[in-house]
Amino acid sequence: MGFKIFDLQRIGGEAVFLVYGENGFVKKAYFVSRAPVRGFERIVRGKNPVFVINAVMRICGICHSAHGIASAEAIEDAMGISPPVNGRLVRESIGLVNRIQSHLIHLFMLIPDIVIGDSKTKFFIENIRLLDLINKLLAKLGGSPTHPPFIVVGGIARSLSEEVVGEAIDISQKILEHYREFKKSLLEETRDSDKVSLLMDKRANNKLLATHPYYGDRYNIGLDKIHVLRYEDYRKENLPDEIKKTTSLIALYNGEIVECGPRARLALFHDFSGNSLWDIQLARLLEIEISIRRVIDLLKRIEYGEPFSTGVLTYRAGRGVGVYEAPRGTLIHRVVLDTNGRVKEYRIIVPTMFNIPVMESVAEKFPVKYSDLIPRIYDPCIPCSTHIVKFRLN
Repeated sequence: MGFKIFDLQRIGGEAVFLVYGENGFVKKAYFVSRAPVRGFERIVRGKNPVFVINAVMRICGICHSAHGIASAEAIEDAMGISPPVNGRLVRESIGLVNRIQSHLIHLFMLIPDIVIGDSKTKFFIENIRLLDLINKLLAKLGGSPTHPPFIVVGGIARSLSEEVVGEAIDISQKILEHYREFKKSLLEETRDSDKVSLLMDKRANNKLLATHPYYGDRYNIGLDKIHVLRYEDYRKENLPDEIKKTTSLIALYNGEIVECGPRARLALFHDFSGNSLWDIQLARLLEIEISIRRVIDLLKRIEYGEPFSTGVLTYRAGRGVGVYEAPRGTLIHRVVLDTNGRVKEYRIIVPTMFNIPVMESVAEKFPVKYSDLIPRIYDPCIPCSTHIVKFRLN
């Protein structure tokens, strides 16, 4: 049984996929994160909630809004407050636009695999045009196309005028119109792709985890059922030195491997039954259209003259949990505040921590030659999942 190390390309961060093969097919697979630890959970200790939300959004340059929303939800839960209706409507819209933004960025990574011939350039250009519109929309709603500063404790930092919301709806409708044509053309182009055929033939029958189709629901998950493990404790075997270098933790639900993300959301909350690896990407493509329609609906519900944030915040001690459906799946922020409302403890569980064991198990019996496709179809986010560092005291 030989092994092959894939230095993974076109994913969110630095990682390798080490696979052991037999007769050309994967027998065992190991996902090894190589990202250095930045320590956000320690950085925010002793800090006030305003700093915390801005800091945790910097964990990632792709799912920034997801972290900001999960953090705001956790802090609000600890303080016993809720945003007003307008704040919740805009916050959900920001999160969905970030979901679309992430899915389009991932599509750049996947186009070289799924589109054959000279059409790649055409789809790259069209994807850039869509992403440009999405960035403009996020700037309108959140104050910036990345790390939107309008996400704050208590709702949204700035009230949106009827004019701004109208412009956002116009942009959204333009995105929807362009995207429908783009998706139709893209799916037609992938029909003759050998790699797409491989992904269609491979079943992914893991249990699924999702809390909400659009936002997140802390009451729709058993938080006490989540177990976070060091990688070697999860594998329970003697690992090669290369694998011991991983800096990611593993998350299990009720002691089991669970897949989270777009396919899980559509299967659990929409009428979606596909269970192949290609269906993960189909779910992303469907989610983009569903999300933009949802954003238009949310923006039309805004009541002008009503508040967008809680008027007075009283900082106090408390414990809170924020659960949000990030682009890659279920994201959980936990916080403990001291009597001054500053962070005493902070913990984050990210979707990739759930999906690492999924990628490894699904890789079994897949052709070794193409096994780097599997991490790429799951779109792991390495900076988010990096939580540990090993050191030796002399």
